[in-house]
Amino acid sequence: MGIEDWGYRWLKRYMDAPQWVKAPLGRLYSLLPDRLRHGRDFPRYRAEAGLQSADDIARLADSRLRETLQWAVATVPAYAAMAAQFALEIPAEELLALFPLMTKLDYKRDPERYMSTACSEAERLPMQTSGSVAEPFRFFLHKGVSRAKESAYIEAFGQRIGLTRQDVVLSLRGRNIRGASAEGGSLHSYEPIKRMLWISPNHLDAAYMPLHVEAAVTHRVSFIQGYSSAVYELARWLEFHPAPRFTEAVRGVQLFSEGADEGMVALIERVFGCPVLVHYGHSERAVMAGSMPDDHRYFVWPLYGHVELIDEAGRPITEPGVQGEVVATAFDNKVMPFIRYRTGDLAMWSAGPAHPALPGYPVLERIDGRNNDYFVGHDGRRIPVASLGGLRPPEFLQVEASQYEQFEPGQLIVRLQSAVPLSPEVLAVLDRYFRTKLLGCVEPELRVVPQIERTARGKRRLMIQHIKAEEGARAA
Repeated sequence: MGIEDWGYRWLKRYMDAPQWVKAPLGRLYSLLPDRLRHGRDFPRYRAEAGLQSADDIARLADSRLRETLQWAVATVPAYAAMAAQFALEIPAEELLALFPLMTKLDYKRDPERYMSTACSEAERLPMQTSGSVAEPFRFFLHKGVSRAKESAYIEAFGQRIGLTRQDVVLSLRGRNIRGASAEGGSLHSYEPIKRMLWISPNHLDAAYMPLHVEAAVTHRVSFIQGYSSAVYELARWLEFHPAPRFTEAVRGVQLFSEGADEGMVALIERVFGCPVLVHYGHSERAVMAGSMPDDHRYFVWPLYGHVELIDEAGRPITEPGVQGEVVATAFDNKVMPFIRYRTGDLAMWSAGPAHPALPGYPVLERIDGRNNDYFVGHDGRRIPVASLGGLRPPEFLQVEASQYEQFEPGQLIVRLQSAVPLSPEVLAVLDRYFRTKLLGCVEPELRVVPQIERTARGKRRLMIQHIKAEEGARAA
């Protein structure tokens, strides 16, 4: 096991330490070899992430899937009854289809049934989802394996735009800065191990943007990583307040954790004049995908985990252009194997060709958000939030961000973030847009606000739904 997981419990203390403490410790630690920091398997994962032979990838992916299922059947109590299925000589994907679909609730009800009896408690790395979910989901990763693997793949993702370990990255990924909330406190923190300049997620409004730009220039930032909404806010401000010393030094941008529509990506590309990559992954480390500099579709790493799409009835979706839920089977987490795990994310397969640099990679045309992000109409009908995307009127460019909140069927609060008041003419156009998109069964109430609050981790919740599914059904 590498030092990274052994010392994971001390990470927050290190990040919150004063800069004069963090700087020498971080520089010393960054000199350690990868095997010592991440564990002995890190070089193997990094090599796998860069494989470009379709035949080798297909062979390894099939082997990894079969090994994962066999391990689960042999050591995880919930799957013990399926042992007889492995006497059959059938392809690994057909074996996978025999396993039940799983949700967070299944794991939460009886987590021990889904833990491997062949792994000790010392091999368990406790984690939990947080951010915008109402009830955090506690689960376990494989200590010395899961996070090392993720780090290797994230490094491979960065290499698509030329990111190296010598570059300084501006991070807008939601880490709170010690003392930033106090008057006069620092809004930035430089982390020397990964050479990252962290910015306080609670200080992204226009008043603080010049300080962020100044810090980026001082630290010679050459790449940006962040939540899509946070990077978009920075780019919007820079469009009206050009800072060429900053923007011209940036060679690439990576967007994480939140969806990014074409308009957001186009604006960021225009402001920084560089490639923008979009990443997809989640805390459970069961699936990972990312775009390419010349192709904004999502290319799924086939050796990270296996991906399926299913419809509302749980049936597989194989044809392009049909929206379904992402179902993931994680490789390499022997402690708590996630098998046919329903992520709640909506996506569709691409009808386009494979990317020449990524042969054998499954391709998702787009990822549309979560299947529990919906509006409830007067008649109880559920309308996906994703239906509001695409073909927005030009007036929408005057809106910095939006958020939806619903307390009762048929009524929707639409918050529009803007530093200046929106004219009645603009509001009239936006009102017609929302009414048309909501099919006439939801009444939108537009509210212009100077700032939409973020969560403690810096994410902005797109949809805040107070109506439970059963309440919506009763309204029908």
